[in-house]
Amino acid sequence: MAKGTRLVAALALVAVGCSSPRDAASVLRDAQQAMGTVNSIQYSGTGMNAFFGQALTAGQEWPRRDMSSYTRSINYEQRSLRDEMNFAQPTFGGQQQNAQVNGDKAWNVGPNGPAPQIAAAEERQLNIWLTPHGFLRAAAAAGNATLAGDEGASIISFTALGKYKVDGSIDAQNHVTRVATKIPNPVMGDTDLVASYTDYKDFNGVQFPTKILVEQGGFPLWDLTIANVTPNAPVDLPVPDAVASATLPSVQTMSTKLADGVWHVTGGSHHSVVVEFNEYIAVAEAPLDEARSLAVIAEAKKLAPNKPIRYVMTTHHHFDHSGGLRTYVAEGATVVTHSTNVPFFEKTLVAPATLVPDAQSKAQAKPTLQGVTGKDIITDGKQTVEVYATTGDTHTDEYTLIYLPGPRILVEGDAYSPGPPDAPVPATPPPNAVALYDEVQKLKLNVATIAPIHGRGAVPIAELRRFIGRK
Repeated sequence: MAKGTRLVAALALVAVGCSSPRDAASVLRDAQQAMGTVNSIQYSGTGMNAFFGQALTAGQEWPRRDMSSYTRSINYEQRSLRDEMNFAQPTFGGQQQNAQVNGDKAWNVGPNGPAPQIAAAEERQLNIWLTPHGFLRAAAAAGNATLAGDEGASIISFTALGKYKVDGSIDAQNHVTRVATKIPNPVMGDTDLVASYTDYKDFNGVQFPTKILVEQGGFPLWDLTIANVTPNAPVDLPVPDAVASATLPSVQTMSTKLADGVWHVTGGSHHSVVVEFNEYIAVAEAPLDEARSLAVIAEAKKLAPNKPIRYVMTTHHHFDHSGGLRTYVAEGATVVTHSTNVPFFEKTLVAPATLVPDAQSKAQAKPTLQGVTGKDIITDGKQTVEVYATTGDTHTDEYTLIYLPGPRILVEGDAYSPGPPDAPVPATPPPNAVALYDEVQKLKLNVATIAPIHGRGAVPIAELRRFIGRK
């Protein structure tokens, strides 16, 4: 009996010694076998896509936009993706939207054909590798994948596109349940992007989740119910010629003098207004990103030499209008904004930005914020700017109007964006333009000129009255 016991023990030791060690490669291999290996995939369903960076109130969740249908097509070998969205209601960008990427080329397809989206390429390509099968494929090919956790919840980590650390969770059924990374954002710095996958079902021998929740910056970005999945679907997304030859345009600034010491700085999709005081400069609006703000700052210092930028004023908090605030804080400027924005900006203006380091990540300047609750005045006795906090409109729950009483100039963003001089008057006045005019009347502002953040440039207020049908 003793001899037999020793033999069993010896065989057990041999079996243990011969078993394969559990590592990242073996976990990925088991998951690929369980979920099925695909070279392409197409899945569709319904749900919602939120409007990132456009919260009604700063720090709250992104506005949800219901979709009547949604289809994503991916060719993993081609590194291409297409999102087709049909929204239930009219929305920014149109009710039907088609966003595509192939490698380092991205574009949207609209009524006038493909339109290059050069800056969106990297994030769209990253989204390919955040899908369940894309994660397994990219992690296996990365050569730098590591394993943590246990067999019930394995965590595989690897570096995607040379800089994004991606963590994926694989459960006991060998299903990918969560994929997380961080991406750069001009407002929030390093921003969480997390995809959760649940309720897996079999689709022609391939396991795929029927519930997908993607969160960005702490709030839902996608919430999808998947009904149809086609493994190895025929997906071919060649790069259109117009996209292949497109290059990122350089940042341009053009200045128009509106009054003594006041310039409308245009040259792109978003504008700013530079105001010169005796000893300093104030800038209304810091849109888009650091590149745009650096260009406007350089222009401001050329227009008003040897003066520091002491103030930067916001019309509202939306990311396309506040993406340059960190740059101004690094310059030492005080941020003048609606009081409801202050808690949000107090966090974002000091948030880490390691993926794309900016001026503030290097300067580590302590932000100074001036929250406006009613009316604030910036003046040196000669030049005066009034900043009014309002209750907003359908676009945002808060809105600040910036008014220069001397030259009677109003700075506003999004409520009214003047089109060409010969543009037809809308049959139904846009509600936000009407709300803007009514607010001006309520505040008894004697406006002569509107300097908008969007549109063709500064216009007489008579154009706003004509646009909304007021005499």
